[in-house]
Amino acid sequence: MIDISVVIPCFNHGVYILDAIATVEASQNSDYSVNYEVIIINDGSTDVYTLSVLHDLRDRGYQVVDLENQGLANARNHGIAIASGRYILPLDSDNKIRPDYMQKGIAILDASPEIGIVYGDMEFFGETTGIWSLPDFDLYRLMLGNYIDACAVFRKQVWQDCGGYDPNMPDKLGYEDWDFWLGAAEKGWQFWHIPEVMFDYRTRSDSMVQTCKQPDNQKRLIHYICSKHIDLYTPRLADAIADKEFVAFEKMLELDRLRIELQRTQLELERSRDRHQKSEENLQANASEITHLKSTIEAMETSKFWQLRQMWFKLKGWLR
Repeated sequence: MIDISVVIPCFNHGVYILDAIATVEASQNSDYSVNYEVIIINDGSTDVYTLSVLHDLRDRGYQVVDLENQGLANARNHGIAIASGRYILPLDSDNKIRPDYMQKGIAILDASPEIGIVYGDMEFFGETTGIWSLPDFDLYRLMLGNYIDACAVFRKQVWQDCGGYDPNMPDKLGYEDWDFWLGAAEKGWQFWHIPEVMFDYRTRSDSMVQTCKQPDNQKRLIHYICSKHIDLYTPRLADAIADKEFVAFEKMLELDRLRIELQRTQLELERSRDRHQKSEENLQANASEITHLKSTIEAMETSKFWQLRQMWFKLKGWLR
């Protein structure tokens, strides 16, 4: 019996996917064995190397499903639809999971039927590094913006209740996971946060997340999500606006603090430059004085040399 299905959509990420799969395989150890399956969805890849890697994975016995490119939501939906596991773990092909993520997620879901989603902290790697320690679940915070990555362990029933990931996001720009979590909350499912790093998130300047952050795209996506979940937002509108203003005010205070700190740093830098310039001027003055003294000493030594020479010749004359 399969406990958990790891669904890995892949679009031209053949250079990364083997690392992602290796971290899934590392979840098996002598202390605990996870009954899992890996489903790889080839979302219309065109890269020759990626196609070669996927072909090799298929030859090694992995389940690889080829689809026309229809976006991340459709790829995940297809993989989850054919999954045999009670629980699902979506894993982007350029990310990695920690060895005990599946084990801990399964244990929490088995013990608490009211919990539908288990998520953990993440560590960035790639173009930026660092650990992102996530907060415990807060619906109002989630309504203001997503902070739970798609790489979470959840019941397949949650996916069924939500009707899957929304393939109709504006221009397939993203935020399918945020929409999915809001839908799960609307259905009454509870979330559980593991306060440990459970997966590694690769940061890339060309990722879909960067496209979502463009102002016009951000506006369209947020409008779409809020309109879709209007029944969730309406009774909580006052609290949501208040929380949003609180967060905005906190950011404004932080921005003011950083601005003051920047001004202090710039002032100290200018003072340092002034001190450095004065030091340079003193060094130049000292260098000029040293050069002058050196020239004077050389002149004195030359004059003394000729005086001694004349005295020598005179002494020679006397001795004769």
